[in-house]
Amino acid sequence: MSPPIELYDRLKQFIGFTESDVANLVSLRPIAEKHGPAITDDFYVRLGDTPETAKLIAGRVDALKKTHRDWLMSLVGGSYGEEYFSSRWRIGLAHVRIGLDPHWVEGVMSFIRTSLVTAMAADIADPNELSAKAASLLKACDLDLLVINLSYGEDRLERLTAFTGMKRNLIENIIRIPKKG
Repeated sequence: MSPPIELYDRLKQFIGFTESDVANLVSLRPIAEKHGPAITDDFYVRLGDTPETAKLIAGRVDALKKTHRDWLMSLVGGSYGEEYFSSRWRIGLAHVRIGLDPHWVEGVMSFIRTSLVTAMAADIADPNELSAKAASLLKACDLDLLVINLSYGEDRLERLTAFTGMKRNLIENIIRIPKKG
């Protein structure tokens, strides 16, 4: 399975992810450093309190917290090219491998976005600055989510292809047939 980097680049263009967004994200690094540990702790409390996710993190919380902090810092790291894309692709495949249903990834990203914007609002007084930087953060989070969701879709197509013996193009064409009624 090869990650579709070209699609990622088109999606960045579509949502208007620009150098201005990169600069805004890099400027958020001190906020991520300051509030990141608490966000990570709250995140893992939330996962631990949810039966469907608690079983997936049992016995691994400390290691996962380190990984989460690393992810959070890369979110404001300033590099959003192929290496960044590949790391998000691997994150998606890791979630597939452990059996995390995709709807939990959506919920997780909502929690992260909300927590980060709340942290930003605590440290950025100017509403125009907050708005611009929040927009950049939301774009980056959405890109992460897009790539993670793509990896889920790719994994499912590969599994269907392997299980059925059907060619991938045929499966994709079947999926695209409009549903009647």
